[in-house]
Amino acid sequence: MRQLCIASILLLLFAGSVLARDSRPGDFAYGITLQTAGTEALYQFSLPDVVYRSVTRSDLGDLCIFNRLGEVVPFTLSHITAPSPAIPERRKLTLFPVSGSRLQEPGNVSLLVKKGDGGSLVSVQTAEPGTRSSRITAYLLDAATVKAPLRDLILEWAEQPEGTVTKIRIEGSDNLEDWTLLAPSAVLIDLRYGNHRLERRIIDLNGSMMKYYRISSAAETDLPKFTSAAVHLSPAAAELPRHWTRVTAAARSNRTGDYLFTTSGLMPIDRVRVQLPQENTLIQASFFSRATEKDPWKQGPSVLLYRLSIRGETLTSPDVVLPVSSDRYRLLRIDQAGGGIGNGLPLVELGWLPARILFLARGGGPFQLAFGSGRPGTCARGDNTLFRQFYDQHKERYIAGTALAGAPVPLAGKAALRKPFLPYDTKTIVLWSLLFLGVATLAWMALHLHRQINITKKGNEK
Repeated sequence: MRQLCIASILLLLFAGSVLARDSRPGDFAYGITLQTAGTEALYQFSLPDVVYRSVTRSDLGDLCIFNRLGEVVPFTLSHITAPSPAIPERRKLTLFPVSGSRLQEPGNVSLLVKKGDGGSLVSVQTAEPGTRSSRITAYLLDAATVKAPLRDLILEWAEQPEGTVTKIRIEGSDNLEDWTLLAPSAVLIDLRYGNHRLERRIIDLNGSMMKYYRISSAAETDLPKFTSAAVHLSPAAAELPRHWTRVTAAARSNRTGDYLFTTSGLMPIDRVRVQLPQENTLIQASFFSRATEKDPWKQGPSVLLYRLSIRGETLTSPDVVLPVSSDRYRLLRIDQAGGGIGNGLPLVELGWLPARILFLARGGGPFQLAFGSGRPGTCARGDNTLFRQFYDQHKERYIAGTALAGAPVPLAGKAALRKPFLPYDTKTIVLWSLLFLGVATLAWMALHLHRQINITKKGNEK
């Protein structure tokens, strides 16, 4: 009995220690060698696109980093999000209309200009007689008091019942004599479509710092009657490098205007770009997504999509901002009230910001990123404990080196991506069986001992 008890305890200890093992490279489908230069303690890299196409979990729980000994090293995963755009400083500029003949170039119109302190304009008049009743051929903008780079120009004009579509030219100068062309053909738009309004009133100035700006027509049309002008001073936030993938859209057979497309992986999609098949198309569209084919559709944003050819230039709708989601199944629903998109299929591109991985170079390289596994459980990592806390507190002192990700190679191959029939492999099942057998043996021993004690007590009572 004593030997059986000792054997059962040893069996429990052995089974528990084996079950508590870390992940191994052979648990994953593919691996990528991480090249590290120098002797830094920390390294970081952006997650390659192939990882998103191979993982089985949207939280990226089926990836690990191993050192040359096959040991798991601490690492943390950071999901990158686009920064919120800063509210730019807005400064109003004074507008001065310049009259002249329609056939007269704005640069050939003589002006009587009166300047105040600092070079600011007080008044602007045409010098030629008989021009008071002429059309307005240009506008002068006074930015002499603005001492910061100009990001863009915002124009407002009197609304027209038929809408406004015009092309303008913008020039800059510091002395009102020598002019530099800044925007040769900028398009201004104000059109209504049902309950929607298509506007383009902002023109990029690319950080210009000139004192004066001149607006004139870039086509054989009159200028709108501008009512105000303003500029944004703060620089635009740098756009993070986004990865893009093109997907094939297929028309849904049971509903006109529905187009289905599927992503090739679990990318955290946050942008969509749609190119309509035909020019001069303006439609209302809605986006939907779901994780699996059995899930209900989740509605996303509803936007105005367009592809217009205006005065020789093609205008397309901007990228659509989506809630960040790794849903693989997507739906584009186009309102047929506007006539749909005509013949052809829309071209769809999806964009995302790849996650960044920071890992501790413990045990020596070469290090390996292993990914893709249908097994339950997650790889041990320190993204919610000491490792992340330490780096957040000391990141200004300890600058992480850059690891270069190589080409993927098979480890266990596609077989590792399949979910096992049972939640664990054969070895684990055997160990669990031994564990339960040990527990049952101990329970039987306890019951047997209890019965013996009762028999002894009854014998003593007699």
